[in-house]
Amino acid sequence: PASSLDTKGWTTHHWLQFIRGIDDTTSINKMKELDDVFHFTQSGNTEIQCEWYIKAIRNNYKFAYPSIENFLIHVGRRKFVKPLFAELVKTTEGKEFAKQVYSKARPGYHSVTQGTIDEMVK
Repeated sequence: PASSLDTKGWTTHHWLQFIRGIDDTTSINKMKELDDVFHFTQSGNTEIQCEWYIKAIRNNYKFAYPSIENFLIHVGRRKFVKPLFAELVKTTEGKEFAKQVYSKARPGYHSVTQGTIDEMVK
């Protein structure tokens, strides 16, 4: 169980490595357990949020989608938004979500980021 892991003293780099190790076929229940114990969806660290949201998208963890939307609207750094949009557009449902969110987020993005995401969601 996630609650039995000794994560005391872990740095951002430890957390990123841990999240990257989560399988892309992880069950919704396991994703929820990890989120309940480690609070990834509500993390205040954009690096951790981005990695977790990528895993949430890949594992269809819909609980995180409102936070993903908020993140994409309020964080405009291409480094973070590009990989998330890239994951979302891989499925029809994800692409529709991406288009809806992007219509709200686009005005706050730098022109270079806009150009990148415009190509992804067209």
